[in-house]
Amino acid sequence: MSESEEPLLSAEELSAIEDMVADGKFGSETFGYNPEAEVISIARNEENLGASSIAIAQINERFHRFFRTRLLQDLDYNARLSVAEPKLQLYSDYIHNVISPSSVNVVEMTPLKGEALFVIHPQVVYSCLDNWYGGQLRPLDVGEERGFTPNENAVIDTLCGLIFKSMTDAWAPYCDVNITQMSRDINPLFANIAGDEESVVVNRFELRLPDESVSAYIDAIYTYQSLNLQRDLLRSRMQTHDADQNWASRLKRSLSDVDFKVFVSGGALNISVNELSSLSVGDILSFDPPEKAEGKVNDFPLFSADIGISGSKVAVKLEETILRGEN
Repeated sequence: MSESEEPLLSAEELSAIEDMVADGKFGSETFGYNPEAEVISIARNEENLGASSIAIAQINERFHRFFRTRLLQDLDYNARLSVAEPKLQLYSDYIHNVISPSSVNVVEMTPLKGEALFVIHPQVVYSCLDNWYGGQLRPLDVGEERGFTPNENAVIDTLCGLIFKSMTDAWAPYCDVNITQMSRDINPLFANIAGDEESVVVNRFELRLPDESVSAYIDAIYTYQSLNLQRDLLRSRMQTHDADQNWASRLKRSLSDVDFKVFVSGGALNISVNELSSLSVGDILSFDPPEKAEGKVNDFPLFSADIGISGSKVAVKLEETILRGEN
């Protein structure tokens, strides 16, 4: 046997290992056996909002402003509402954490593909109703089997109308959306806008109550697929906005270097053609000057002024602006 073919273990070592295995002294555990691993599907693209999250965040800010204004006008409720941050999660993880009863509203938002979801936490409904009747905002703990009363349903109708109008206005800079309500239920499990393993974008607007231990919120849920199909639209609008800002900045810098001609008129008089034709060098024309001289910029009157002398030069003191409503 050549040197390269010599066994790694001698006969004595192999015999010792056999005895240890027979006696149970030799552990059977092996390194790297049954390691923990995350299941990854190579057929599934990595999902993330990317640049679209900035556009959704801007839409949320606009919705927050419009909705608070309408809530104050229609329900006389000056709500302390936080601006939502878009978050990506599985639909099953979201929907199983929605309590019942909640106002679960399934809508179509054309041109977005599929359906969207607006969820109103019951405490939002109770708070709006208490505020409307002048009561104190208080938490109301109810069971899952309880539905909404006629008064509470009336509040929900009003809230949905305000939400739809505000969301339409919030999307306006990006595209014209048309929101149509498809269904409403108090059980979130009846709302199926996506599969359990599909991703959705959750936008939660939290209502802050005097009792900070009580949660209340309004959720706007889009399917990830519907936003992903509109990503070019969302990104192009952001790029256009940036381009508009850059163009405005360049225009402002350019205008700051433009020269304007300032003309100050100390008075004027009217003469006939005959008087004009008879004028000769040395003639003196007399007239009554106005109380204030008129200052013009590019032939546009802007100021009234006094004409005088400053040092060895003729000078003009600007007294007031001629523009109406300015000082």
